[in-house]
Amino acid sequence: MNFPKGHMAALLIWLALSAAAYTYFDARQKPTVATARERGRGEVVIPRSRDGHYYVQGAINAQPVTFLVDTGASSVSVGVATARAAGLPQGAVAHFQTAGGDVPGEMVTGATVEAGGIEVRGLSVGVIPALDGEVPALLGQNFLRRVEVVQSGDRMVLRVRPSGGS
Repeated sequence: MNFPKGHMAALLIWLALSAAAYTYFDARQKPTVATARERGRGEVVIPRSRDGHYYVQGAINAQPVTFLVDTGASSVSVGVATARAAGLPQGAVAHFQTAGGDVPGEMVTGATVEAGGIEVRGLSVGVIPALDGEVPALLGQNFLRRVEVVQSGDRMVLRVRPSGGS
């Protein structure tokens, strides 16, 4: 099949633009999520995702979840569907300050939260209906305060604090 030169150039440009658009939208929909490579190692390296955030695979009460590391969140927070899947009971009425303003929810105590193989027991988890379907679970400060957090370049490292330290 012979195409005139102008048509071939237009076809190649169209293919290149289509490939670029596919790559862009594919990257926007699939964040890079860190997982625990070695259980018990006490450290997880989280690469910065293409959207600029850090994501890590984890669990709440052994129910798998994907966390977005949110250093601005006071507590680990999830939507109602994730909370119920994790077996969290109804919690105490609470209000949460978000970028979108004050939102109602509930606070559940005594949860076990694991992120990248690092486990913390007895945490409070915010259950916020506004998070359903919008974002993954948020890994907030009540978890992050209990581990060392080092961010450098395009990676974040969460590490179990050495015992006997401050």
